[in-house]
Amino acid sequence: MSSSFGISGAVLKWIAVITMLIDHFAASFLNHYISVTGAFDEVYPLYTLCRYIGRIAFPIYIFLLIEGYQKTRNVKKYIGRLFIFALISEIPFDLAFSYRLFDASSQNVFFTLFFGLSALYLMELARVKCKEKPALVLPLRLFIIFGFLLLAELFRTDYSYVGVLAILVMYELRQKPALQMIAGCLTLCISSPTELYALIGVLPVCFYNRERGRQMKYFFYLFYPVHLLVLWGMGMMVM
Repeated sequence: MSSSFGISGAVLKWIAVITMLIDHFAASFLNHYISVTGAFDEVYPLYTLCRYIGRIAFPIYIFLLIEGYQKTRNVKKYIGRLFIFALISEIPFDLAFSYRLFDASSQNVFFTLFFGLSALYLMELARVKCKEKPALVLPLRLFIIFGFLLLAELFRTDYSYVGVLAILVMYELRQKPALQMIAGCLTLCISSPTELYALIGVLPVCFYNRERGRQMKYFFYLFYPVHLLVLWGMGMMVM
């Protein structure tokens, strides 16, 4: 049962957006500032703090992705939106983090979310289509899982295959939000032990009241490419 008391989905989105912005401020602007000015000793403590805070964002985004998947009226449109914004965000992502118009070494996190949600949708579709042949369900699901993990690795998406794996793990534990978040954070630790700081994000999710709150859907989608362009612009002023 939902309750007006607690934290709405909209508030969780703001927490994710703000912590992501702090993380990207360090990963893009501060990293560039250090490389240009050589002010490592002065700036690195702030850089490190911002990166630790930023670890909170991705597990909350996954949590919201799974909530959205369960509540959306049209999963295909949801998947399509993620793909469109993945394409829109790629040039801003490359500019912000490599200062190049195109950088094939890493793709933005919308691709990770797109692969993860596509995997969830196809796994559910396999279950429904194979009702009369249940022996096929497990092999199909495993094929889908490993297929999308491989795609994320080959495309070098943000968080790579570990990000998609975290989405799948958190979906399986969706009925227990605290455990869901803990498992997701621990899965992300495969990529780096610093992901342990993401466990801070368990706290706001524990107060989630399952209310949507005031939604600004396209603002949150557009914020990602726009803030990356702003950070790139700030970095260009240092050069």
